[in-house]
Amino acid sequence: MGFIEKLRKNARALEKGQRGSHRRSLFVIGETGSGKTRSIKRILPQIDEWTPVKNQWGDPVTRLLCIKPPKPCNMRALAVELLSAMGVPLRGRKTDPEVYVFLKEQLKERGVRAIWIDEMQDVLRNNTPKAIQAIQDVLKALVQIDDWPIHTIYSGVPALAAFLQGDRQLARRSYVMRYEPMEYPDDEEWIEKIIETTCSEDCGMTRADDTRTDVFREKLCIAACGAFGTLVEIVQEACFRAAEMGRSQVKLSDFSKVYEEMTGCTRRDNVFVAPNWREIVPANALDDIAPPVKSRRSA
Repeated sequence: MGFIEKLRKNARALEKGQRGSHRRSLFVIGETGSGKTRSIKRILPQIDEWTPVKNQWGDPVTRLLCIKPPKPCNMRALAVELLSAMGVPLRGRKTDPEVYVFLKEQLKERGVRAIWIDEMQDVLRNNTPKAIQAIQDVLKALVQIDDWPIHTIYSGVPALAAFLQGDRQLARRSYVMRYEPMEYPDDEEWIEKIIETTCSEDCGMTRADDTRTDVFREKLCIAACGAFGTLVEIVQEACFRAAEMGRSQVKLSDFSKVYEEMTGCTRRDNVFVAPNWREIVPANALDDIAPPVKSRRSA
């Protein structure tokens, strides 16, 4: 991921005493199932500067904190969550400003180099504009600790864009990566690579001929709504089903059954076997049994 590499290079520059970039945050934004979390989890262990090490006394040092926003989320709750991730209890009565002074001291003392907050859009839920602004101020402060440069990653669904747009100073300190849905045939080569890698390398399975056609790849893209993470999940589940059936080869029938179980669709609405598969919208799989939505006016 090129954006992660930007943060890593900046971290190296700052460690050498160079000025570095003021952009020390990355917002990763995409729909549910787009593969944001999966991709970040795969890439972060490859960044040596953020992997765990041992200090001079042989104690482990966690240089990367990974959390999700507490619910409900406010300044204090977020600070407590980060302290908890470091194994540091908050003792005594402290005002909010005192809590954040303590947090910054602990981040520096314990050698934390980076913070990843997943599902970051949750900070917008049931929060007032004032509370949201307070959290934005905290996030800006985290990347401006004197003599201790920390980089931050925030991932979430498109609603997270409103959080970033609401503070131009935060935006000026950040990179933004969008996770766009895959499309067929533009991303056919990428889709085939995902299928092959997941089947052979991740699951140790071979593929039947009916899973190697361009039609199959297009069907799979539709079934996953173009979402990378969902596509990987479908392939994995199909492989698991084949293995449970005592086979080392995954077939189209495995994908059909998995899709049926994941969506609850009928056979006529199953992307993998229906004659009109290009017209199917996976999100409408339960429309035949879902009650009609009543408008407020008629309720």
